[in-house]
Amino acid sequence: MTITYENAAEKLVEHVPELAEAYRSELKWWGNQAPGAHVVYGDILSPHIDRLLRAGDEMNLRRVFAFLEDLAQSEDKRVQELVAVTVCEHLGTEADLLSTSRHYMGPATLKLSRDVEKFWG
Repeated sequence: MTITYENAAEKLVEHVPELAEAYRSELKWWGNQAPGAHVVYGDILSPHIDRLLRAGDEMNLRRVFAFLEDLAQSEDKRVQELVAVTVCEHLGTEADLLSTSRHYMGPATLKLSRDVEKFWG
């Protein structure tokens, strides 16, 4: 799968189609301006992951974290930063969510998460 920073928002909706309506709403809110990938992942994906974690929706968590693992392995550092800064940093704000999410993270995502935790102390 080839995901670039420029197409990361659209690829999110392809891989997590239940977010399509929220994505369309975000686009509508932004009007003629396109929201950046960090905005989309922060405003749409991160809260979705929170809901899945709180619900214990293992099947969907595995699917979402598999997608994040693909992003975390990208050669494009901006795509890796999208996972680290927008998703992993968000998960790190609540210890219980972070702890639970680690069970679903692949090795590349887990490394990014640990790097973020190390950075923030």
